[in-house]
Amino acid sequence: MRLPRGKVLRSWSLFRRVREEGRSFRGRHLVLGVLEAPEVARTIKVGIITTKRLGNAVVRNRVRRRLRGILQRRGEGLKPGQCLVLVARGPAATADSAALEKEWNWLARKAGLYAE
Repeated sequence: MRLPRGKVLRSWSLFRRVREEGRSFRGRHLVLGVLEAPEVARTIKVGIITTKRLGNAVVRNRVRRRLRGILQRRGEGLKPGQCLVLVARGPAATADSAALEKEWNWLARKAGLYAE
């Protein structure tokens, strides 16, 4: 399960800008960084960070796979022109998909990402 190439945040400088200049919203399982960026005016760029603190490679890949699935299901209603960075926190390793999706919806609404 992959995100479309045009929606993946690949530039390290843009990652850093989101973390430093953007707004941050914290939840129990995830931290969402949001930056409105004019260079991505027509789309949304998303980056996912899973550190070794979560567990071994199997656990990190499972969390990334679940987050990508959530973004594919819920990403259509998001406002374009934004860069997002999702950081998985420790409890995300043991959380199920439903808990991650519930928290994603809460964080996205809190950040005002959904187009009304």
